[in-house]
Amino acid sequence: MKKTIGCAAACLLCWAAVLAVCFGLLCTAAAVPDEKLAGNLTASCDKLAVHLPHEKTADSIYHSICDNYADAVLLGVAANMTSGDIPRSVIDTKYYDDDYGPAVGIRATLNGLEGNIDYTRYWHGSLIAVRPLLALTDISGIRLIGAVTVTLLIIGNAVLLLYRRHTAACEIFLISAAAVQFWFVYTTLEYMTVFIIMLLALPLYVRFAENSRALAVISAGVGTLTAFADFLTAETLTLLVPLTISFFINAESGEKSDGKKSLLRLTGCGAAWGAAYLMTFAAKWVIAGAYLGRDVTQTALAAAAERFGGSDRVPDSPAELLFSALGANFSCLTPASDKISVAGVIVWLGAFAAVCVILLKRKKLAPNLPKAAMIIIAALPVIRFGVLMNHSYLHNFFTYRALMTSIMAMLGLMWYRVGGKSKKTKQKN
Repeated sequence: MKKTIGCAAACLLCWAAVLAVCFGLLCTAAAVPDEKLAGNLTASCDKLAVHLPHEKTADSIYHSICDNYADAVLLGVAANMTSGDIPRSVIDTKYYDDDYGPAVGIRATLNGLEGNIDYTRYWHGSLIAVRPLLALTDISGIRLIGAVTVTLLIIGNAVLLLYRRHTAACEIFLISAAAVQFWFVYTTLEYMTVFIIMLLALPLYVRFAENSRALAVISAGVGTLTAFADFLTAETLTLLVPLTISFFINAESGEKSDGKKSLLRLTGCGAAWGAAYLMTFAAKWVIAGAYLGRDVTQTALAAAAERFGGSDRVPDSPAELLFSALGANFSCLTPASDKISVAGVIVWLGAFAAVCVILLKRKKLAPNLPKAAMIIIAALPVIRFGVLMNHSYLHNFFTYRALMTSIMAMLGLMWYRVGGKSKKTKQKN
């Protein structure tokens, strides 16, 4: 009990410290003189305004969509921040949109109009990097910098895993990233955030793979960063991918997995990440309400409720919406041109099952990964689609990337079978 309380206290301290540092960095980003951003904000407005809000970058592939709308909103929030009133503009986040779109709204903000769309439910923490970069380049340049960053982090993590002789973990990691076509992340700033957080966190999970308490504290910090910077895209990646890698590393020791201990680790890290994630959102709402003198919680909760339920753009029946959300996300694993491709999903699942069977049959050995923990990890993204089914259906072109974890967990469960002969094999011998 003392260890549990101590770990919880460490997680709470980590949450507070990370949030304080992030808030300080966001205020520092807001301090960049407004006049230094005007030119690149105008150039960004001109580039974004001539594109569709959600535009395919590969004509025949639905999930190649570039979310120009989300990036325009982010830059609109950046434009409404001002070095003349740092605390208020950082807390009272908003942008301008008079039905011509947030891209055009950027120019309106530069012409002196105040933001008219409240967006205080998010921290918009990615502006820590984006706003200073606007002093140097426009949306195209920032997207390029983000793409290079993600690429270098992927390569760096692959090299780290290979250097530490975690070859199988490296291969499964790269194959799973390719399975969700990570290269389409490069089209949109808002897609890159969770990948950058995930890739920055991964070396820590490798370093402390055998230390459950350390991983719980790290997970609290990662949950804080995710809530602070992400736009609700594929948030579970930041925890589940590094945590799955840590299970792979433990499996490579050759010792039989401890199912109970593994479940406790998964529960502890998940609880720490989830609590920090929710507390970071709650902190924004409380701080904004106290500082601005108005209740922002109800607006935030109403927006959250919409992501659970339906809208006029989704099926009316909850059951139909659930299956539509699942079908839409799994369809994005295929080169489908439509939102939902039943045939594509069937073919993909069949091919993946065949790969799993081949891996399973290659050696008649007992599994060396904790089955229950891996199955739960694989199921969590799917459960997330079901819980936030409205959001997952409407935005499947980016939420589907959470399935990278499911693919990793299942491939790992089939591959790591080096812990001794299975009972069935022993009986035959």
